[in-house]
Amino acid sequence: MAKVNSELFFWAAIPMAILVLVLFVRISQTDFGTKNAPSDPKVIVAIGQARALQKLGKLNEAFIIFKKFAQRGYPDAMFHLGKAYSRGWGTKPDLENARKEFLQAVQFGHTYRGESAYSLGRLYQLSKGPNCNTTAVGWFKKALHWNFEKSAIQLAFHYERGIGVEQNIKQAKKYYEVAVQAGFEQAMISYARLLVEGKYRAAQDLSRAKQLSERAIAMLESKARSGSGSAAKQLGRIYRDGIFVSIDLKLAYYWFLHSARMGSTGGMHNLAFLMLNVPGQKLKHKDALQWLRVAANRGHGGSMTALGRFHLEEKYGLQNSEAVRWFKLGVQAGHAGSLEELARLFSNGRLVKKDRKEAIHLAKKGSQMGHAGSSSLLKELQKIQISKNDQPDYK
Repeated sequence: MAKVNSELFFWAAIPMAILVLVLFVRISQTDFGTKNAPSDPKVIVAIGQARALQKLGKLNEAFIIFKKFAQRGYPDAMFHLGKAYSRGWGTKPDLENARKEFLQAVQFGHTYRGESAYSLGRLYQLSKGPNCNTTAVGWFKKALHWNFEKSAIQLAFHYERGIGVEQNIKQAKKYYEVAVQAGFEQAMISYARLLVEGKYRAAQDLSRAKQLSERAIAMLESKARSGSGSAAKQLGRIYRDGIFVSIDLKLAYYWFLHSARMGSTGGMHNLAFLMLNVPGQKLKHKDALQWLRVAANRGHGGSMTALGRFHLEEKYGLQNSEAVRWFKLGVQAGHAGSLEELARLFSNGRLVKKDRKEAIHLAKKGSQMGHAGSSSLLKELQKIQISKNDQPDYK
C-alpha cells in the first residue's frame, strides 16, 4: 500500500481537529445528494465487452476501454478501472489511482456504488495511518447501506476484534448473521470459528458452528464445480489446514489445482507452496515455480516476494541476480514482505548499493502496514547513526 500510505503521511501532519473533519467529509459527503450517472446503451455494451476481454486474459485491452469511459464520466467504468489499478490488471498496480477512481465512482447512484465503497474500505483497512481502520469501517457501513452485503463480513471482523471501533461481540454476531443470510461461506467459517473457540468471551455454540461449517463446505463445493476459482481456493485451504475437517493434502492439492486452472492467483500461490513443501514432490518444483511466475505476472504480490526470496537464497537452482527485480515488483504491488526484503538488501549493500536511508524509508512503509518483520528491521536501523561519511559499498 505504498502509494496510499504516502497520502496518510500527509494526513498525519494535519492537526487532529482538521483530520477528523476531513475523514468525516470523505465518508459522508455522498449523503448530501447523489450524482446522476450518464446513460448510453453503446457505452454499457462497451464496458460489458471490456469485462469479457478480462476473462479472456486481454487485460491491457480492457484497461484501455475502462479508462476511456471513466474519463468521460461513466461510474461503472470508474469502478472497473479502480479494480484494474488495485489488482494490476492491464497496468502496474497503483493503489493511489485505484482509491481516486473508487472515490469518484461512489458519488454516483449506479450498480457498483456499494462495491466501490467496499473497495475503499479494503484500501483503508489494509493501510496504516491515523484513523485508517475507523475510516474503513465507515466505508463498509456505507457499502452495506448501499446493499453490498459482503461488507458485513468485514464489519463483523472489526467489531469482533475491536479494530477501528469499540469491541462489541453482540454487534459482530449481528453482522455475521447478515453475511450468513446473504450466503457468504467465509462468514459462515469465521462465525463458526468464533462459536467453537469462544474467543473474546463469546458464548460457545458447537451445534450452530457445525451447521455453519457443513453448509459452507457444501456451498463452496457447488460453486467450485460450477467454475469459481475463489471457492476452489477456499476449499483447498480448508483441507490443507484442517478447518472443521481432517487434514487431507490430496484434496487440498486437487482444489488448489482446480482454482489455479480457473485463473485464481491466490490458488496458484497456494498450489505452488503445497507442491514445494510436500515431501516427495521434488519433481514438481519446476511446475510450482511456473505457477508462482504466472501469479506474479498477474499482480499477486505474495508470489513476487516468494520468487524474490527463492532467488536470493538460490533455492531450486535459481540465481540471486533476479532477486532485486522481483522485490521491486513486490514493492510496486504493495506487498510488505518485499518492502522488508528490499530494505535489508539496501541496509547490507547486498546486490544493490548500500543505502541506509532508503532502507529506513522502505522499512517504515512496511512497518506502517503492520508488518512485523519490517517493524523489527526499522528498530534495528534506527539504532544506527547515519553518518555523512557513510560511503556506499558493494557485496
